[in-house]
Amino acid sequence: MKNLLKLNVILIIASTLFVACEKEEDPQKLTISDVVAENHDGGVEVQRGGTISVNFTATAGDDARLDFYHIEIHDHPESGLVEDEYRIIDASFKDEAIFKGLREAHVHEHVTVPDNANLGEYHVVIVVVDEAGNSVDTENGDAHIEVVE
Repeated sequence: MKNLLKLNVILIIASTLFVACEKEEDPQKLTISDVVAENHDGGVEVQRGGTISVNFTATAGDDARLDFYHIEIHDHPESGLVEDEYRIIDASFKDEAIFKGLREAHVHEHVTVPDNANLGEYHVVIVVVDEAGNSVDTENGDAHIEVVE
């Protein structure tokens, strides 16, 4: 009986140690927040030839620091085909001192709308990549601008 009791105690201690040593989930993931795309007056209508101010905050997860970000602003063509999209910008920002290697960065970029841009609604997509290769994007976000005459 004593041997059975000792065995149970050893099993309880061993299982407690095993559970305590399991790798925890990463509690903080790479995030993008406070996304704003607007004209110089704070509205979402931007004239052809005007400037869009794109602002966001990127925060690295626990396992890496920020590496680079990518901004794409594209329209929604009637065809629904990606190859028919007009892109105001589709650029990666690498080796930016205000971003690379940091745990958190506040980004403010000015993007000029070309004079020949299609009129209508445009979707603002931001992608952030950390040094470990993890990425997050705002593809399903609600940042939009409207190009007008």
